[in-house]
Amino acid sequence: MRELCLAYRLLEDHGSLKPGDAVILNAANSTVGQVVIQLCSLLKLRAIAVVREVGDFEKNSTWLKSLGAFDVLPDSGSLKQELDKRKFFAKPRLGLDAVGGMSAVRLADALMDGCPLVVYGCMTGRAPTFPWHYWVAKNLQVCGFSLRRWMKEKKKRVPTMMESLAKLVNADKLRVNYTEYELATEFDEALDHALEEGRSTKILIKVNDIGVTY
Repeated sequence: MRELCLAYRLLEDHGSLKPGDAVILNAANSTVGQVVIQLCSLLKLRAIAVVREVGDFEKNSTWLKSLGAFDVLPDSGSLKQELDKRKFFAKPRLGLDAVGGMSAVRLADALMDGCPLVVYGCMTGRAPTFPWHYWVAKNLQVCGFSLRRWMKEKKKRVPTMMESLAKLVNADKLRVNYTEYELATEFDEALDHALEEGRSTKILIKVNDIGVTY
């Protein structure tokens, strides 16, 4: 539920987007990233997926494009220059950062002037430091988003959001990639999978023996 709702709110509440606009996001192979990409496709937005070059990048790129990503870029170098090289001249109007550090700075550099970068996570544990000219010349707008705070402050809007998401899931228009493990017999395998570098699936633990202490 959390990832679905978070992705929905990031696109619903930020950027004043319209069909044809571009959204750039890092950690695009995360669960939130996967949902953002699928929602962008449904809304006719162009999702620029940014991922680390871990494992088979081409395979990850093909998979993300199958979810609806317009293009997939490695999280290194200059994203702005890479988009220019690919003749993608309509700069993204919304950036979604879950990584922090230099990854967030790269997203900000690729954005259209005056458009928002929304920070909703910090996987690196490093806060981004933006060059002064981003604030002055690019009119960079940075804001944070907390789903927990939103749901606490907007309780009356939660049922409508959940109903909208449920309709998409039930119509098979929205999927989350996950792997399920049995707690009693497969916990070690689940832990190894959860620690796997470049993992792109959500790990779910099935508990059939409620009341047993581990």
